[in-house]
Amino acid sequence: MSPLAAIANPAKLGQVVLYSLIAGVGISAVAALGVSSAAGLLDAMRERRTAAVLAWASLATLCMAVVVAAVIVGVVAMSTK
Repeated sequence: MSPLAAIANPAKLGQVVLYSLIAGVGISAVAALGVSSAAGLLDAMRERRTAAVLAWASLATLCMAVVVAAVIVGVVAMSTK
């Protein structure tokens, strides 16, 4: 057994890296969708399309709420361990 394996469990480290990669890419994609939907919202507002404004605003709000929730979950997880 290598000295590094005695200090840290390589399987657990691999899981942490994988989950972090998935969460990082996923949260970035949701944030990008939120920014894109905010741009769609502004475009729909300029064209005075009420139903589209409501849909884009709902999507932008949902995306940003997911990002904020992910940040809160991350902070809580890091502070309790």
